[in-house]
Amino acid sequence: MGVIKRQTIKGSVYSYLGVAVGFLYTILSIKLLSSEQIGLTAILVAVSALYSQFSTLGFTKVIERLFPYFRDKDNNHNGFLFLTLAVGMIGFIVSLITFFILKPYIIESNQEKSPLLVQYIWYLIPLIFFRMFSVMLDTYNKMLFDATTGSILSDFVYRIGTLSLLGVFFLKWINFSQFVFGYVFFLSLPAIYLAGLLIHRKQFSIQPRLDFISTPLRKEMITLSVFGIIGGLSSVALKQIDTVMLNAYTNLATTGVYSILFVFGTVILVPSVALGKISSTIIADAWKDKDMDTIEDIYYKSSINQLFASLLIFILIVTNLHSIYQLLGPQYIGTEWVVILISLSNLIVSSTGSSVQIISTSHKYKIQTYSLGVLVVLVVIFYAIFIPIWGMTGAALGSLLSVAGASLLRVFYLKRNMNLFPYRLVHLKCLAIGLVTFAAAKLIPMIDNYFIDLIIRCSVVSIVFIGMCYLFRITSDLNQIVDKVFKRIGLIR
Repeated sequence: MGVIKRQTIKGSVYSYLGVAVGFLYTILSIKLLSSEQIGLTAILVAVSALYSQFSTLGFTKVIERLFPYFRDKDNNHNGFLFLTLAVGMIGFIVSLITFFILKPYIIESNQEKSPLLVQYIWYLIPLIFFRMFSVMLDTYNKMLFDATTGSILSDFVYRIGTLSLLGVFFLKWINFSQFVFGYVFFLSLPAIYLAGLLIHRKQFSIQPRLDFISTPLRKEMITLSVFGIIGGLSSVALKQIDTVMLNAYTNLATTGVYSILFVFGTVILVPSVALGKISSTIIADAWKDKDMDTIEDIYYKSSINQLFASLLIFILIVTNLHSIYQLLGPQYIGTEWVVILISLSNLIVSSTGSSVQIISTSHKYKIQTYSLGVLVVLVVIFYAIFIPIWGMTGAALGSLLSVAGASLLRVFYLKRNMNLFPYRLVHLKCLAIGLVTFAAAKLIPMIDNYFIDLIIRCSVVSIVFIGMCYLFRITSDLNQIVDKVFKRIGLIR
């Protein structure tokens, strides 16, 4: 757990720095960009994410599960990177063909309601290419026990870059077309940097070693790729399909508003994203060694640590909604339930710990794929029902019912089939502390100056929640960190 703890903390620090920068970008973009322009960037991100994931042809699943069998630094990991890049190029060509087939329909359906998308549709081609290789190289780099670089690039550097773009756009040094070009560049940057990093570390050998791949291994790779296509595409679809369907049922302006609100709800997932990237590597090796004790330990600790961090963020969000909406502006009033529902959904997902990584790296990985496929179908059905009725709130409700529900079903599947269960009595204690903290925050009278109110309320919530979790020893990692701080300042020996 030492490697997991260090890289999770490091990844989370940069992720939260990225969140802070992203929050500033969100507030400024509301003032400087129209809802349609914000919606354009959101739809470019969503569509390119779907296409780029498909372009991997499911090979990320092969990397996660089978790389431990190829791992051999002296022999350049037996040509594994060559396979990765070759599959990526084939996948990109297939995606390019499907893009040109669908392009006339996309243009026709968006010509009137979303003309900006039609104008900038060609940017999807470089985005698909670079984001696909970003996914592939980040997964490969993660299996080399570097789970933080990809997170730093996508969570921090990307947001710093886009914030800088917004600044020069405000100064009128660039126009909106140049802003979009820069936005696409910063989305593409991780692939370029990761390639350079691997070359610098002498880990970028493209020499093939096809003779290393035995017939049973080849069959396993093909099977994993097939299920990886379904699973990977389903995972990305679950994150992006709401944006795509909102644009289909409404327009870019509504999509832009939703994308702003979605930012607040997804902050809750920051700790789980950082932990998931490195824990999957350790869990994959543990499965290879049949080390169930390590897997169970990671499962429990990831669950309670993520519940602690995510619940704190959830309380901070819901107790400060009035201040948040004063920052966003009057046009966002009435959309509070969008933030609450998205946040609650992500809180439930976070509490399930490393359940996804355990199933996806196990011999039962097919179950993960099947469940994701079914979940995507349910999500589309829920969105098709709720979005026409309640718009953005309907999309958030559909996400809660489907994504959060599936996460809990995954927990019970692990309990029934692998006798792994993350929840203990301490989880209930953590929830109880959360309720007490929420009540304490609601007792604070509202202050007219929303900035001062935000500072006071956040301070009270943080002190009460973290303090009580420390006293009741909710998570040993928290107590270790706090004890180290106390020792440095001389409060304890």
